[in-house]
Amino acid sequence: MTATQNGICKIKLIVTLKAEMPKSDSLYVSGNLLELGDWNPAGKKLTQSVDGSYYIEFNARMGSVVQCKFTRGTWKSQAIIDENDVPPNNLVIKVNKSKDVKVEILQFMDQRPIVSDPVQGKLIAFDIFECKNLEYKRPITVWFPDSYSEKSEPNAVIYMHDGQNLFEPSASFAGNDWKVDETLTKLLKAKQIKNCIVVGIPNSPERMKELNLESKLGKAYAEFVINEVMPFINGKFNTSKKPEDNVIAGSSMGGLMSFQMAMEYPDVFGKAACFSSAFPYTFSQIMGKVSKAKDLPFNSKIYIDTGDLEDSITLSYHEMYDLLIKKGFVEGKNLMGYEDKDAIHTESAWANRFHIPMKFLLGI
Repeated sequence: MTATQNGICKIKLIVTLKAEMPKSDSLYVSGNLLELGDWNPAGKKLTQSVDGSYYIEFNARMGSVVQCKFTRGTWKSQAIIDENDVPPNNLVIKVNKSKDVKVEILQFMDQRPIVSDPVQGKLIAFDIFECKNLEYKRPITVWFPDSYSEKSEPNAVIYMHDGQNLFEPSASFAGNDWKVDETLTKLLKAKQIKNCIVVGIPNSPERMKELNLESKLGKAYAEFVINEVMPFINGKFNTSKKPEDNVIAGSSMGGLMSFQMAMEYPDVFGKAACFSSAFPYTFSQIMGKVSKAKDLPFNSKIYIDTGDLEDSITLSYHEMYDLLIKKGFVEGKNLMGYEDKDAIHTESAWANRFHIPMKFLLGI
């Protein structure tokens, strides 16, 4: 490999196949760089060498962390490179020098039998909403624990972005769900949290714009949640109408949007769980707003976190956490921060730590 120059390293991925691949298919890499397709499952096609292996070369900043997966063009056909990691997590490359990275594909997900993961509790889908001022209309999914009752104390409600990723692997991004039903069922049975239900709001092709309150579509999405989804839920089910019992939650862009909505609408959402928030996406704006704000929601509870292998997201997490403390938030009272050791930017990582904010926000 060419030596590292000006802080830029040259990485070459070399992929060999132990699995069978249809002759009509191609092999792709999808990752957290534009050069790797920016998480499009058919992001960048690998080149085949004369020896039958595949490769791609790209540049990466020294000290950064590259994450990627391999597919035959869809998430259902993503590659398995470790038999103990199914569905597969991201391949993590710590960029400390120019180097070759060799990978062997053992199998593809669509070549394995589907493993059943029945939902604990009850999951109900509701028809498509009007979604006023949004191009893409969508339904919602509501999860209830087995203990749900119309006669009990009113339930807290957790409103979650990217709702297709929460309960069922078959519907979720890259085959990994958050296991929200399993985690909440366990916490409820142990009487560690108050009674609650979950409302899953699926994303759309306009996700990047909708999950940012600074955009026109972001404002329309927030109004859709507040003016369409919430009245429907509160009118149909046994729910608390108090802000302190309304949680807004999500990851990445969903974490950013949850943070923004908690700051903008504290009289609606008194609690927020913000996983691996995409603060870098609008860093100067979000930091400037919090820094200049004269009336922050100190009566609310905010949880923010990061995996320590999330590069710019990890850096922005620390800056935001320090700023919130400086502005008057108190750790353990109305603020909780968490850095997950060796964790990456993926659904399985968020599933592993989902219980942490739930106990902080809904603990009894």
